[in-house]
Amino acid sequence: MELRPTRDLIQDELGNYYSIQSVEGDKITLVNAITHSAFRRILSDDFVEEVRKKYNENVAVGQYFQDALQSRIKGLQSGKYPGGIYRLVDVMKEYKVELSAFYVQKTKE
Repeated sequence: MELRPTRDLIQDELGNYYSIQSVEGDKITLVNAITHSAFRRILSDDFVEEVRKKYNENVAVGQYFQDALQSRIKGLQSGKYPGGIYRLVDVMKEYKVELSAFYVQKTKE
C-alpha cells in the first residue's frame, strides 16, 4: 500500500475522512479532511466571490469545504480522480499512524 499526501483519503470506522498530511518511512500523519482543506485555502476576495457564485446565497463557511470533500469522495470512488479511499484499520497494519487534531503547516527549513 503506497499512500500519497493530498491524493488519497483515509476513512475510519465511524465514517470520518482524513487527508494524509505526510508520509515519512513507516509513519503517516493524518488530519481531518475538511480541516486540511480549510487551512490550505487562503481567504481572499477571489475565494469569497467563488463561494458566492457557487451558492448564490449565504452559506456557512464550512459548507464549501464539506461539499468539496463530498465531490472528492465521489471522484475517487468513480475513478475520475487518481488515488483511493483506504480504511484506517488497514492503514494501521502497514503504518504507524499519528492523528493530528489540528492542521500544522510544515515550515521550510
